[in-house]
Amino acid sequence: HACYLNALPDRVPAYTDMVISHADDFMDQVKCHHITMQTLASTGNFQKAFDKFFEVMKQLGEELSPNVDPSIIFPAMYATKNDLNKYSTEDLMNVPKMTDKKKQWAMTFMDSIIPCVFVISPLFLPTIANRMMSLSLRYGLTKESAFGLYSYCYCLGCMLQDIDEGYHWIKVTRLMLERFNATELCPKLKLVQYSFLIYMKEPLQSVTNVLFHCREDIMMVGDVEYAILSAHFHCQFAVLTGASLSNAEKECDSLSKEMVRLKQTQSILENASIHHMVLQLIGSDKDPFAIPGITYKDEDEVLDHLESSGNVVFANSIYIHRVVTACFFRRYEYAADMIEKYHSEVGKGSLVLSAVMYAFFEGLVAFRMARSRPNDEKKWLVKGESAIQRYETWTTHSEWNFENKYLLLEAESLFSQGNYDSAEKKYI
Repeated sequence: HACYLNALPDRVPAYTDMVISHADDFMDQVKCHHITMQTLASTGNFQKAFDKFFEVMKQLGEELSPNVDPSIIFPAMYATKNDLNKYSTEDLMNVPKMTDKKKQWAMTFMDSIIPCVFVISPLFLPTIANRMMSLSLRYGLTKESAFGLYSYCYCLGCMLQDIDEGYHWIKVTRLMLERFNATELCPKLKLVQYSFLIYMKEPLQSVTNVLFHCREDIMMVGDVEYAILSAHFHCQFAVLTGASLSNAEKECDSLSKEMVRLKQTQSILENASIHHMVLQLIGSDKDPFAIPGITYKDEDEVLDHLESSGNVVFANSIYIHRVVTACFFRRYEYAADMIEKYHSEVGKGSLVLSAVMYAFFEGLVAFRMARSRPNDEKKWLVKGESAIQRYETWTTHSEWNFENKYLLLEAESLFSQGNYDSAEKKYI
Protein backbone atom coordinates (compact mmCIF):
# COMPACT_ATOMS: atom_id res chain seq x y z
CA HIS A 1 0.00 0.00 0.00
CA ALA A 2 2.90 2.34 0.73
CA CYS A 3 4.28 1.70 -2.79
CA TYR A 4 0.92 2.62 -4.32
CA LEU A 5 0.64 5.82 -2.27
CA ASN A 6 4.21 6.84 -3.09
CA ALA A 7 3.84 6.30 -6.85
CA LEU A 8 6.03 3.18 -6.98
CA PRO A 9 3.75 0.88 -9.00
CA ASP A 10 6.55 -1.40 -10.21
CA ARG A 11 7.20 -2.57 -6.66
CA VAL A 12 3.60 -3.45 -5.82
CA PRO A 13 3.43 -6.96 -7.41
CA ALA A 14 6.37 -8.33 -5.42
CA TYR A 15 4.75 -7.43 -2.11
CA THR A 16 1.20 -8.45 -3.03
CA ASP A 17 2.37 -11.80 -4.43
CA MET A 18 4.25 -12.49 -1.22
CA VAL A 19 1.18 -11.83 0.94
CA ILE A 20 -1.16 -13.81 -1.31
CA SER A 21 1.17 -16.83 -1.32
CA HIS A 22 1.04 -16.98 2.49
CA ALA A 23 -2.69 -16.26 2.88
CA ASP A 24 -4.97 -18.88 4.43
CA ASP A 25 -8.08 -17.91 2.45
CA PHE A 26 -9.41 -15.36 -0.01
CA MET A 27 -10.38 -12.86 2.68
CA ASP A 28 -6.73 -12.75 3.74
CA GLN A 29 -5.84 -11.85 0.14
CA VAL A 30 -8.57 -9.34 -0.60
CA LYS A 31 -6.69 -6.21 0.46
CA CYS A 32 -3.80 -7.12 -1.83
CA HIS A 33 -6.23 -7.58 -4.72
CA HIS A 34 -7.62 -4.13 -3.94
CA ILE A 35 -4.18 -2.51 -4.00
CA THR A 36 -3.41 -4.30 -7.27
CA MET A 37 -6.60 -2.99 -8.85
CA GLN A 38 -5.88 0.56 -7.69
CA THR A 39 -2.31 0.38 -9.00
CA LEU A 40 -3.42 -0.87 -12.41
CA ALA A 41 -5.96 1.96 -12.66
CA SER A 42 -3.49 4.66 -11.61
CA THR A 43 -1.01 3.55 -14.29
CA GLY A 44 -3.61 3.60 -17.07
CA ASN A 45 -4.16 -0.18 -17.25
CA PHE A 46 -7.90 0.28 -17.03
CA GLN A 47 -8.98 -2.95 -18.73
CA LYS A 48 -6.72 -5.02 -16.45
CA ALA A 49 -8.11 -3.16 -13.44
CA PHE A 50 -11.62 -3.88 -14.72
CA ASP A 51 -10.82 -7.58 -15.15
CA LYS A 52 -9.44 -7.74 -11.60
CA PHE A 53 -12.62 -6.06 -10.34
CA PHE A 54 -14.93 -8.65 -11.91
CA GLU A 55 -12.73 -11.49 -10.69
CA VAL A 56 -12.83 -10.28 -7.09
CA MET A 57 -16.53 -9.40 -7.08
CA LYS A 58 -17.32 -12.97 -8.11
CA GLN A 59 -15.22 -14.27 -5.22
CA LEU A 60 -17.10 -11.95 -2.87
CA GLY A 61 -20.46 -13.33 -3.98
CA GLU A 62 -21.47 -10.20 -5.90
CA GLU A 63 -20.92 -11.27 -9.50
CA LEU A 64 -21.67 -8.55 -12.06
CA SER A 65 -22.02 -8.81 -15.81
CA PRO A 66 -19.92 -6.33 -17.82
CA ASN A 67 -22.60 -6.25 -20.52
CA VAL A 68 -24.53 -3.01 -20.78
CA ASP A 69 -28.17 -3.67 -21.67
CA PRO A 70 -30.59 -0.69 -21.55
CA SER A 71 -33.54 -3.07 -21.18
CA ILE A 72 -32.05 -4.13 -17.84
CA ILE A 73 -30.43 -0.89 -16.70
CA PHE A 74 -33.47 1.41 -16.94
CA PRO A 75 -35.84 -0.85 -14.96
CA ALA A 76 -33.09 -1.28 -12.36
CA MET A 77 -32.69 2.49 -12.09
CA TYR A 78 -36.43 2.95 -11.57
CA ALA A 79 -36.45 0.16 -9.00
CA THR A 80 -33.65 1.86 -7.04
CA LYS A 81 -35.48 5.18 -7.34
CA ASN A 82 -38.65 3.64 -5.92
CA ASP A 83 -36.76 1.94 -3.08
CA LEU A 84 -34.89 5.09 -2.11
CA ASN A 85 -37.98 7.29 -2.25
CA LYS A 86 -39.43 5.24 0.61
CA TYR A 87 -36.81 6.87 2.86
CA SER A 88 -36.65 10.37 4.24
CA THR A 89 -33.18 11.80 4.89
CA GLU A 90 -33.58 10.93 8.57
CA ASP A 91 -34.71 7.38 7.76
CA LEU A 92 -31.71 6.82 5.51
CA MET A 93 -29.30 8.07 8.16
CA ASN A 94 -30.84 5.60 10.64
CA VAL A 95 -30.18 2.54 8.45
CA PRO A 96 -27.89 0.24 10.50
CA LYS A 97 -24.21 -0.02 9.69
CA MET A 98 -23.07 -2.90 7.48
CA THR A 99 -21.42 -5.79 9.36
CA ASP A 100 -20.95 -8.44 6.64
CA LYS A 101 -17.21 -8.36 5.76
CA LYS A 102 -17.67 -9.64 2.22
CA LYS A 103 -20.33 -7.03 1.48
CA GLN A 104 -18.08 -4.34 2.97
CA TRP A 105 -15.26 -5.32 0.63
CA ALA A 106 -17.66 -5.47 -2.31
CA MET A 107 -18.62 -1.87 -1.55
CA THR A 108 -14.94 -0.90 -1.35
CA PHE A 109 -14.16 -2.47 -4.73
CA MET A 110 -17.16 -0.88 -6.42
CA ASP A 111 -16.23 2.53 -5.03
CA SER A 112 -12.64 2.16 -6.23
CA ILE A 113 -13.54 1.05 -9.75
CA ILE A 114 -15.76 4.08 -10.46
CA PRO A 115 -12.97 6.22 -12.03
CA CYS A 116 -12.19 3.32 -14.41
CA VAL A 117 -15.85 2.99 -15.29
CA PHE A 118 -15.98 6.64 -16.35
CA VAL A 119 -13.00 6.05 -18.66
CA ILE A 120 -13.72 2.74 -20.39
CA SER A 121 -17.39 1.94 -19.81
CA PRO A 122 -19.48 4.90 -18.55
CA LEU A 123 -22.70 3.08 -19.41
CA PHE A 124 -21.75 0.52 -16.74
CA LEU A 125 -21.98 3.12 -13.96
CA PRO A 126 -25.73 2.59 -13.35
CA THR A 127 -25.01 -1.10 -12.67
CA ILE A 128 -22.44 -0.12 -10.04
CA ALA A 129 -24.71 2.53 -8.53
CA ASN A 130 -27.73 0.23 -8.34
CA ARG A 131 -25.75 -2.59 -6.72
CA MET A 132 -24.14 -0.26 -4.16
CA MET A 133 -27.52 1.18 -3.17
CA SER A 134 -29.11 -2.28 -3.07
CA LEU A 135 -26.41 -3.58 -0.71
CA SER A 136 -26.61 -0.42 1.42
CA LEU A 137 -30.36 -0.64 1.91
CA ARG A 138 -30.34 -4.42 2.46
CA TYR A 139 -27.19 -5.02 4.51
CA GLY A 140 -26.54 -1.60 6.02
CA LEU A 141 -24.49 1.51 5.33
CA THR A 142 -20.73 1.87 4.98
CA LYS A 143 -18.72 5.00 4.28
CA GLU A 144 -18.62 3.86 0.63
CA SER A 145 -22.43 4.12 0.58
CA ALA A 146 -21.91 7.88 0.17
CA PHE A 147 -20.17 7.27 -3.15
CA GLY A 148 -22.77 4.74 -4.19
CA LEU A 149 -25.46 7.34 -3.54
CA TYR A 150 -23.45 9.97 -5.43
CA SER A 151 -23.14 7.59 -8.43
CA TYR A 152 -26.87 6.97 -8.30
CA CYS A 153 -27.52 10.73 -8.24
CA TYR A 154 -25.34 11.24 -11.31
CA CYS A 155 -27.18 8.43 -13.13
CA LEU A 156 -30.50 10.01 -12.16
CA GLY A 157 -29.46 13.15 -14.00
CA CYS A 158 -27.94 11.38 -17.02
CA MET A 159 -30.41 8.60 -17.62
CA LEU A 160 -33.69 9.68 -16.05
CA GLN A 161 -33.13 13.44 -16.50
CA ASP A 162 -34.09 13.97 -12.86
CA ILE A 163 -31.45 16.51 -11.87
CA ASP A 164 -33.54 17.95 -9.01
CA GLU A 165 -33.87 14.63 -7.19
CA GLY A 166 -30.21 13.89 -7.81
CA TYR A 167 -29.30 17.28 -6.36
CA HIS A 168 -31.44 16.54 -3.29
CA TRP A 169 -29.84 13.19 -2.53
CA ILE A 170 -26.30 14.30 -3.32
CA LYS A 171 -26.51 16.69 -0.38
CA VAL A 172 -27.19 13.68 1.84
CA THR A 173 -23.93 11.96 0.91
CA ARG A 174 -21.94 14.28 3.18
CA LEU A 175 -24.14 13.26 6.13
CA MET A 176 -23.28 9.62 5.47
CA LEU A 177 -19.55 10.31 5.78
CA GLU A 178 -20.10 12.32 8.95
CA ARG A 179 -21.95 9.37 10.48
CA PHE A 180 -18.83 7.24 9.99
CA ASN A 181 -16.46 10.05 11.03
CA ALA A 182 -14.81 9.54 7.64
CA THR A 183 -13.57 13.12 7.36
CA GLU A 184 -10.59 11.96 5.28
CA LEU A 185 -13.03 11.14 2.46
CA CYS A 186 -14.86 14.48 2.52
CA PRO A 187 -12.51 16.23 0.03
CA LYS A 188 -12.85 13.31 -2.41
CA LEU A 189 -16.63 13.39 -2.07
CA LYS A 190 -16.69 17.15 -2.59
CA LEU A 191 -14.68 16.70 -5.79
CA VAL A 192 -17.11 14.26 -7.38
CA GLN A 193 -20.16 16.17 -6.12
CA TYR A 194 -19.09 19.43 -7.72
CA SER A 195 -17.46 17.98 -10.84
CA PHE A 196 -20.39 15.86 -11.98
CA LEU A 197 -23.72 17.23 -10.76
CA ILE A 198 -23.77 20.24 -8.44
CA TYR A 199 -22.61 22.57 -11.22
CA MET A 200 -25.88 21.81 -13.01
CA LYS A 201 -27.60 23.80 -10.24
CA GLU A 202 -24.98 26.19 -8.85
CA PRO A 203 -22.88 28.87 -10.64
CA LEU A 204 -19.99 27.40 -12.60
CA GLN A 205 -17.57 30.04 -11.35
CA SER A 206 -18.18 29.15 -7.70
CA VAL A 207 -17.82 25.45 -8.50
CA THR A 208 -14.48 26.14 -10.21
CA ASN A 209 -13.28 27.86 -7.04
CA VAL A 210 -14.27 24.83 -4.94
CA LEU A 211 -12.31 22.51 -7.24
CA PHE A 212 -9.25 24.74 -6.91
CA HIS A 213 -9.10 24.05 -3.16
CA CYS A 214 -10.02 20.35 -3.43
CA ARG A 215 -6.62 19.26 -4.73
CA GLU A 216 -4.65 20.36 -1.67
CA ASP A 217 -7.26 18.94 0.70
CA ILE A 218 -7.21 15.55 -1.05
CA MET A 219 -3.42 15.42 -1.18
CA MET A 220 -3.32 16.03 2.57
CA VAL A 221 -5.03 12.66 3.11
CA GLY A 222 -2.68 10.86 0.69
CA ASP A 223 -5.09 10.16 -2.16
CA VAL A 224 -2.77 10.82 -5.12
CA GLU A 225 -5.18 9.61 -7.80
CA TYR A 226 -8.05 11.87 -6.75
CA ALA A 227 -5.74 14.82 -6.02
CA ILE A 228 -4.55 14.69 -9.63
CA LEU A 229 -8.13 14.23 -10.82
CA SER A 230 -9.13 17.33 -8.86
CA ALA A 231 -6.41 19.43 -10.49
CA HIS A 232 -7.39 18.06 -13.89
CA PHE A 233 -11.05 19.00 -13.42
CA HIS A 234 -10.11 22.45 -12.17
CA CYS A 235 -8.10 23.06 -15.34
CA GLN A 236 -11.02 21.89 -17.45
CA PHE A 237 -13.60 23.99 -15.61
CA ALA A 238 -11.34 27.06 -15.65
CA VAL A 239 -10.82 26.87 -19.42
CA LEU A 240 -14.47 26.20 -20.24
CA THR A 241 -15.83 28.92 -17.94
CA GLY A 242 -13.76 31.82 -19.24
CA ALA A 243 -10.83 31.98 -16.82
CA SER A 244 -7.55 33.59 -17.79
CA LEU A 245 -5.99 31.44 -20.50
CA SER A 246 -2.46 32.46 -19.56
CA ASN A 247 -3.07 31.27 -16.00
CA ALA A 248 -4.71 28.10 -17.30
CA GLU A 249 -1.64 27.41 -19.47
CA LYS A 250 0.68 27.71 -16.50
CA GLU A 251 -1.55 25.44 -14.44
CA CYS A 252 -1.74 22.80 -17.20
CA ASP A 253 2.04 22.89 -17.62
CA SER A 254 2.65 22.55 -13.89
CA LEU A 255 0.10 19.75 -13.63
CA SER A 256 1.74 17.75 -16.43
CA LYS A 257 5.05 17.83 -14.57
CA GLU A 258 3.33 16.76 -11.35
CA MET A 259 1.62 13.89 -13.17
CA VAL A 260 4.96 12.69 -14.51
CA ARG A 261 6.43 12.75 -11.01
CA LEU A 262 3.50 10.78 -9.61
CA LYS A 263 3.39 8.43 -12.64
CA GLN A 264 -0.24 9.18 -13.46
CA THR A 265 0.10 7.90 -17.04
CA GLN A 266 -3.44 8.23 -18.35
CA SER A 267 -4.03 11.57 -16.65
CA ILE A 268 -0.97 13.02 -18.38
CA LEU A 269 -2.51 12.43 -21.80
CA GLU A 270 -5.87 13.87 -20.78
CA ASN A 271 -4.21 16.97 -19.38
CA ALA A 272 -2.02 17.31 -22.49
CA SER A 273 -5.16 17.46 -24.63
CA ILE A 274 -6.61 20.32 -22.57
CA HIS A 275 -3.19 21.99 -22.54
CA HIS A 276 -3.06 21.71 -26.34
CA MET A 277 -6.42 23.48 -26.64
CA VAL A 278 -5.25 26.31 -24.35
CA LEU A 279 -1.97 26.74 -26.24
CA GLN A 280 -3.82 27.05 -29.55
CA LEU A 281 -6.18 29.65 -28.11
CA ILE A 282 -3.31 31.83 -26.88
CA GLY A 283 -1.37 31.41 -30.13
CA SER A 284 1.55 29.44 -28.69
CA ASP A 285 3.49 26.82 -30.67
CA LYS A 286 4.65 25.08 -27.50
CA ASP A 287 4.34 21.27 -27.65
CA PRO A 288 2.24 19.92 -24.73
CA PHE A 289 3.25 16.34 -25.61
CA ALA A 290 6.97 17.00 -25.13
CA ILE A 291 6.85 15.44 -21.68
CA PRO A 292 9.32 12.91 -20.23
CA GLY A 293 7.77 9.46 -20.34
CA ILE A 294 5.30 10.31 -23.12
CA THR A 295 5.84 8.12 -26.19
CA TYR A 296 3.32 9.89 -28.42
CA LYS A 297 4.65 12.63 -30.66
CA ASP A 298 1.37 14.53 -31.00
CA GLU A 299 -2.37 14.47 -30.38
CA ASP A 300 -3.12 12.68 -33.66
CA GLU A 301 -1.00 9.74 -32.56
CA VAL A 302 -2.74 9.68 -29.18
CA LEU A 303 -6.12 9.71 -30.89
CA ASP A 304 -5.15 6.87 -33.24
CA HIS A 305 -4.10 4.79 -30.24
CA LEU A 306 -7.32 5.54 -28.36
CA GLU A 307 -9.53 4.66 -31.32
CA SER A 308 -7.66 1.42 -32.05
CA SER A 309 -7.76 0.36 -28.39
CA GLY A 310 -11.45 1.16 -27.99
CA ASN A 311 -11.00 3.97 -25.44
CA VAL A 312 -13.75 6.08 -27.00
CA VAL A 313 -14.43 8.09 -23.83
CA PHE A 314 -11.02 9.76 -23.89
CA ALA A 315 -11.18 9.94 -27.70
CA ASN A 316 -14.41 11.89 -27.28
CA SER A 317 -12.61 14.34 -24.97
CA ILE A 318 -10.12 15.12 -27.74
CA TYR A 319 -12.93 15.59 -30.27
CA ILE A 320 -14.66 17.95 -27.84
CA HIS A 321 -11.51 20.03 -27.37
CA ARG A 322 -11.06 20.21 -31.14
CA VAL A 323 -14.66 21.29 -31.75
CA VAL A 324 -14.41 24.04 -29.10
CA THR A 325 -11.10 25.31 -30.46
CA ALA A 326 -12.33 25.25 -34.06
CA CYS A 327 -15.42 27.26 -33.13
CA PHE A 328 -13.33 30.00 -31.52
CA PHE A 329 -11.34 30.27 -34.75
CA ARG A 330 -14.49 29.99 -36.90
CA ARG A 331 -13.25 26.81 -38.54
CA TYR A 332 -16.75 25.40 -38.75
CA GLU A 333 -16.08 22.87 -41.51
CA TYR A 334 -13.32 21.27 -39.43
CA ALA A 335 -15.55 21.38 -36.35
CA ALA A 336 -18.27 19.59 -38.32
CA ASP A 337 -15.80 16.88 -39.33
CA MET A 338 -14.89 16.35 -35.65
CA ILE A 339 -18.58 16.16 -34.71
CA GLU A 340 -19.04 13.42 -37.30
CA LYS A 341 -16.26 11.41 -35.59
CA TYR A 342 -17.55 11.98 -32.04
CA HIS A 343 -18.90 8.77 -30.46
CA SER A 344 -22.37 10.04 -29.64
CA GLU A 345 -23.56 6.65 -28.35
CA VAL A 346 -21.11 7.02 -25.44
CA GLY A 347 -21.42 10.75 -24.90
CA LYS A 348 -25.22 10.82 -25.01
CA GLY A 349 -26.73 12.01 -21.75
CA SER A 350 -23.39 12.63 -20.06
CA LEU A 351 -23.33 15.41 -17.48
CA VAL A 352 -19.56 15.79 -17.48
CA LEU A 353 -18.93 19.50 -18.09
CA SER A 354 -17.01 18.95 -21.33
CA ALA A 355 -19.94 16.94 -22.74
CA VAL A 356 -22.45 19.60 -21.65
CA MET A 357 -20.37 22.31 -23.31
CA TYR A 358 -19.95 20.10 -26.37
CA ALA A 359 -23.74 20.04 -26.79
CA PHE A 360 -23.67 23.84 -27.05
CA PHE A 361 -20.87 24.01 -29.60
CA GLU A 362 -22.34 21.11 -31.56
CA GLY A 363 -25.58 23.08 -31.79
CA LEU A 364 -23.81 26.20 -33.07
CA VAL A 365 -21.92 24.22 -35.68
CA ALA A 366 -25.05 22.32 -36.66
CA PHE A 367 -27.01 25.45 -37.52
CA ARG A 368 -24.01 26.83 -39.41
CA MET A 369 -23.78 23.60 -41.44
CA ALA A 370 -27.53 23.59 -42.07
CA ARG A 371 -27.05 26.91 -43.84
CA SER A 372 -23.86 26.02 -45.71
CA ARG A 373 -24.59 22.38 -46.59
CA PRO A 374 -28.12 22.41 -48.08
CA ASN A 375 -27.91 18.75 -49.07
CA ASP A 376 -27.47 17.80 -45.40
CA GLU A 377 -29.70 20.54 -43.97
CA LYS A 378 -32.19 18.17 -42.32
CA LYS A 379 -29.49 16.13 -40.56
CA TRP A 380 -27.80 19.20 -39.12
CA LEU A 381 -31.07 20.86 -38.09
CA VAL A 382 -31.93 17.73 -36.07
CA LYS A 383 -28.62 18.04 -34.23
CA GLY A 384 -29.20 21.74 -33.61
CA GLU A 385 -32.72 21.28 -32.30
CA SER A 386 -31.49 18.49 -30.02
CA ALA A 387 -29.00 20.92 -28.47
CA ILE A 388 -31.78 23.46 -27.94
CA GLN A 389 -33.95 20.89 -26.16
CA ARG A 390 -31.13 19.95 -23.80
CA TYR A 391 -30.27 23.53 -22.97
CA GLU A 392 -33.92 24.42 -22.50
CA THR A 393 -34.09 21.69 -19.83
CA TRP A 394 -30.80 22.65 -18.21
CA THR A 395 -31.83 26.31 -18.08
CA THR A 396 -34.72 25.37 -15.79
CA HIS A 397 -32.08 24.16 -13.31
CA SER A 398 -29.68 27.09 -13.64
CA GLU A 399 -30.44 30.21 -15.64
CA TRP A 400 -27.04 31.61 -14.65
CA ASN A 401 -25.12 28.77 -16.27
CA PHE A 402 -27.24 27.93 -19.29
CA GLU A 403 -29.75 30.61 -20.32
CA ASN A 404 -27.30 32.66 -22.41
CA LYS A 405 -26.31 29.58 -24.42
CA TYR A 406 -29.93 28.51 -24.79
CA LEU A 407 -30.89 31.93 -26.20
CA LEU A 408 -27.99 31.91 -28.64
CA LEU A 409 -28.95 28.46 -29.90
CA GLU A 410 -32.54 29.62 -30.34
CA ALA A 411 -31.34 32.68 -32.26
CA GLU A 412 -29.24 30.51 -34.57
CA SER A 413 -32.22 28.23 -35.17
CA LEU A 414 -34.49 31.14 -36.10
CA PHE A 415 -31.80 32.66 -38.31
CA SER A 416 -31.39 29.33 -40.11
CA GLN A 417 -35.14 29.31 -40.79
CA GLY A 418 -35.00 32.83 -42.25
CA ASN A 419 -36.93 34.33 -39.33
CA TYR A 420 -34.50 37.23 -38.94
CA ASP A 421 -36.62 39.57 -36.82
CA SER A 422 -37.28 36.95 -34.17
CA ALA A 423 -33.64 35.86 -34.32
CA GLU A 424 -32.51 39.44 -33.70
CA LYS A 425 -34.54 39.58 -30.48
CA LYS A 426 -32.92 36.39 -29.24
CA TYR A 427 -29.45 37.62 -30.12
CA ILE A 428 -30.07 40.83 -28.18
